[in-house]
Amino acid sequence: MDDRTQSPNTLSGTIEETSLSARQQVILRLIVREYVATGRPVGSKSLVESSSIGVSPATIRNEMAALEEHGFLEHLHTSGGRIPTDRGYRYFVAHLMGEIELPSSEQLTILHQFRQVELQLEQWIELAAATLAHAAGNVSLVSAPMPQLPRLRHIELVALQPRLGLIILVTTDGGVRQVMAHWPEDADQETLSPLADTLASTLRGLTAAQVAPHAAGASGLARAALDQIASALLGITASGAPVRHSGLEHVLTQPEFSDAAEAQELLALLGGGSFLSAMLPRLEEGPGVHVFIGQENPAGELRHLGIVVSTYGVDGEVVGVLGVVGPTRMAYDRSISSVRYMARLMSDLMADLRAS
Repeated sequence: MDDRTQSPNTLSGTIEETSLSARQQVILRLIVREYVATGRPVGSKSLVESSSIGVSPATIRNEMAALEEHGFLEHLHTSGGRIPTDRGYRYFVAHLMGEIELPSSEQLTILHQFRQVELQLEQWIELAAATLAHAAGNVSLVSAPMPQLPRLRHIELVALQPRLGLIILVTTDGGVRQVMAHWPEDADQETLSPLADTLASTLRGLTAAQVAPHAAGASGLARAALDQIASALLGITASGAPVRHSGLEHVLTQPEFSDAAEAQELLALLGGGSFLSAMLPRLEEGPGVHVFIGQENPAGELRHLGIVVSTYGVDGEVVGVLGVVGPTRMAYDRSISSVRYMARLMSDLMADLRAS
């Protein structure tokens, strides 16, 4: 699998517009690392004491003010220190983190653990979730292997009432899904049948993520039908992929999840299909490790989290998803290296299983 680390286009473009000086980069890197380690806002005095940066606290304060002005840091009113913003974390991941790999000793230990497990996929998934949570120090998630992403073979639109219809989808693997549709205007069968023929011809063989762009350029009945079709296909994908998670104890010790309700909300999110429903379209954009930070996340319920996620598979086919979820204040270098290695390992295991 490709080892590139992907970053959402929504933020990477704005980062490139701002050029930071070498000193500002050093200061931003130090602030991110200290805040990740301690969870406390970082002040100029602590930077001078904890590093050999070689400049005065006043100079550091000026540079921190500039970083705040550019949107990389924010100032908490309850403290004199500053913390990274989503944009600051993204700049760190894109420019300051460098190429990182899980230490070879840890790779060998993990590989040895998997070799002790028989060729049983369920055990692999459970072990992968536990190992990834331990390595990254956050909640892990590993989906069971999914069948090939459902692709459209046939569409029918059935009129029930003037503004109510039934959409029947048939996928290439023979699956059938029916969903109710509310139309923005009156539509009888004479209107819906030719629309169904047109959509079937245009969308045949496409996945949910490939259908979605067609909806963006449509309007009226076609837009309503396309939105429902993409959503229905996505539902088929998510419902067929149970997710195993591990490491909730890691986030319970972090201040961002000190409230039991927040921890339960995270647990419910990971256990249901909503997480995969939100993430899968973004993962189809390209291979490798994807990093979503705070507001970059595709769904509102994910936008207070940091997510590092990858697919694993055989011969370029997406088989499963694995990743790490935690507060935006996570050790991204550690999480990325752990997810990258585990994705490689799971891909290799799946290839061995298929060949056996």
